Amino acid sequence: MLAMAACGVPAAEQAQSTVTPASSSPVPLPVESTATASPSPSATSSTPGEVSEEQQFSLDDVAEFDDGLLIEIAGAVADKARKTDRGAEATNGEIVVASVRIENQTKEPYDAENVLIGAIYGNGKDAQIIIDKTDELQSGFTGTIKTKDEDIATVGFAVPVKELKKVTFIVDPNDDVHEAISFTGTVQRD
Repeated sequence: MLAMAACGVPAAEQAQSTVTPASSSPVPLPVESTATASPSPSATSSTPGEVSEEQQFSLDDVAEFDDGLLIEIAGAVADKARKTDRGAEATNGEIVVASVRIENQTKEPYDAENVLIGAIYGNGKDAQIIIDKTDELQSGFTGTIKTKDEDIATVGFAVPVKELKKVTFIVDPNDDVHEAISFTGTVQRD
């Protein structure tokens, strides 16, 4: 669950960490109640967990868990796949590149290696993750983020240009403390 202070929705009690928006966005983008985010295994190399409506943010938001872990989409832009990229064949090379930033303000180092990142577009179409042999694009994080430090994973997904108005990035910490969250919005062309 997350507390949506900007929307006036009170936080619910729970055993797990709660998430609140930490940006200056006055109101998150409206989200359809049928929009659960769970890409199929064929869509990405790993499948993030489902995201409840209360844990859905806009692309401009920073999600802050109550233990101090912050997650945001630091940037997202439409691009064309390079010759070394694989996975964008179905979109004629049209891709979206997202920079997922995790800032560790907790009291312990954070193992980000198990974090799952996925994307959907339009009305729930799975976005294929881009495999880049040059390692300019990653499939996720590698290693531990020290306390008071941050890391960024730059991930590509096959998304047609005609679908840029509604792209959702799912970030699942994939641990026992933090729940999966999503960020939805319009991705700009480069």
